[in-house]
Amino acid sequence: MEYIPIPVLETRRLLLRKLNMQDAPHYFTRLGSSGRVTEHMLWDPHQDISESIASIQKTLARYGAGHCYRWGIALRSDNSLIGVIELLRFDETANACSFAYMLGEDFWGVGYGTETLEAVFRFAFMELKIETIVSDHFAENPASGAAMRKAGMRYLRTLPGKYEKHGILHDALEYRITKEEWDRKTRHP
Repeated sequence: MEYIPIPVLETRRLLLRKLNMQDAPHYFTRLGSSGRVTEHMLWDPHQDISESIASIQKTLARYGAGHCYRWGIALRSDNSLIGVIELLRFDETANACSFAYMLGEDFWGVGYGTETLEAVFRFAFMELKIETIVSDHFAENPASGAAMRKAGMRYLRTLPGKYEKHGILHDALEYRITKEEWDRKTRHP
């Protein structure tokens, strides 16, 4: 797969753009330090803003090295960070990839997740020429699955005990969307 520099993706209400150091306060308060946001992540809440700064710095280094498709999800109205999404686990043999995302708790339940996924799917299918996107979520997080379904993904299977956090195994629900399915959805909403 040929690397395409990460572009800004625009939706009706959002800008998906590269993270920057000015995002650190919102990254910490809206994402990194939130127990509710990190509950279904494989990492623990940040105890100090320095952890959020380190996370952003790691992403900036990855931008510099190329092959990083990690966007900050920002409100168009004020460009403030409300989440993060990344395309990852590229499989060139299957022409497939996955994604992971998180949104700040104050921004749940209003369609930002679905809006974000639709923009990233459009980029993956149209620009990267991906054929299949597969992702999963903790079974205890049904809202993530709802956003995936609204964006056109379909449930594939349950993966028992896929994730371990603090010594507890969590099942994952796996979803998929193909380029063909996305084409049908975008032609006939």
